[in-house]
Amino acid sequence: MSRKLTPRQVIARSYPTWDYAMADRLIAWLEDCGYEIVEKEAVHRDASLVPDAPETTSSLESTH
Repeated sequence: MSRKLTPRQVIARSYPTWDYAMADRLIAWLEDCGYEIVEKEAVHRDASLVPDAPETTSSLESTH
């Protein structure tokens, strides 16, 4: 069984001493900049802004 870490734990473990204070500051800064941490399986409320499938041809390829 795999161990599931919270976003706070993942950020904190990137520092030598699992710095939770730095992780909290980083998460607060990201939120202040308009970013949002979402679970991998969760559907984000603005997911409609991201296309479902990449375009197969670019605009340069369609002109030839």
